[in-house]
Amino acid sequence: MQKRGTWSMVIGIVAAVLLMAPGLAPAAEIGPYIGIGGTFAKQDFDTGDLDRELAGTGLSADFDDTWGLNVKAGYKFNRYVAAELALDCLPNFKWSVATRVGGTPLSGELTVDVMAWTISAKISPFDSQKIKPYFVVGGGIMHASADATVSIPGASASSSDDETDLCGKIGLGVDFFVTDQVSLGLEGAYFAGFNDLDIIGFRPRFYTVTAGVAYHF
Repeated sequence: MQKRGTWSMVIGIVAAVLLMAPGLAPAAEIGPYIGIGGTFAKQDFDTGDLDRELAGTGLSADFDDTWGLNVKAGYKFNRYVAAELALDCLPNFKWSVATRVGGTPLSGELTVDVMAWTISAKISPFDSQKIKPYFVVGGGIMHASADATVSIPGASASSSDDETDLCGKIGLGVDFFVTDQVSLGLEGAYFAGFNDLDIIGFRPRFYTVTAGVAYHF
């Protein structure tokens, strides 16, 4: 039920962007731009090592999806190619569990916060000035921090870990220019961390849908 409501919100964001498309203006073809947007992130964590540790318990590492923030700055070399630096902040991927061990109630929670700095090539192969579909590919640095808490009646224990590694990004998007300097954007992308978090034992990977606004100088 929670995921159905989440996807309804994503569809609502997409519809709102498309409804603002009439009256589009030509895009500024060369120069810098900055932007900000909101992101929905659907986790695709590689939890193979963690699931093997949980084998025999009847449990699996099933994290919740989350929402976050995207901030970007770029430079358009022409109407076809731009370079873009982006920061994606995605807090609170969460996994909660409640079970019994030998008749004793046990509860646990693992929360993962992710920040990704990427630099990407943004390529629009179509000779269009008002509606600009594009694909984006790049890489950068991902920082993930994890906090775990386990509790039984009368006692609890906690631990934390963080790791910074390389990551990759690939995606598709479209910019709608409402004036020659202001655009609304919608982008879907996939992020993959390349190395394991040392203690937690999984790779942070996720899909994102980002809706935002940008100003073109």
